Amino acid sequence: MMHLVDVRITDAAAAAPLLAAHRDYLAAHFASGEFVLFGAYGDGSGGALIAQTESAGALEALLALDPLKAGSCAVWNVSEFVVAAAHADKLAG
Repeated sequence: MMHLVDVRITDAAAAAPLLAAHRDYLAAHFASGEFVLFGAYGDGSGGALIAQTESAGALEALLALDPLKAGSCAVWNVSEFVVAAAHADKLAG
């Protein structure tokens, strides 16, 4: 099951000391294949990722591990996502 996850920072001052751990969290779950892609918004307001998990519950458990969750400094909007087409060669940053 694939999901689009929109993460919006609600308290930049509280998020700042957590961002290094947040990036490590993203990198670890990208390496495991659970996060298909991720990136930050250009205006610094947050970022988005596409996650591949067995279920919505598995995704919730995975997102609960994000250091930003413990900091209560962001909000998450999750939508099921079905890929219709992709240019994989265009996705690299």
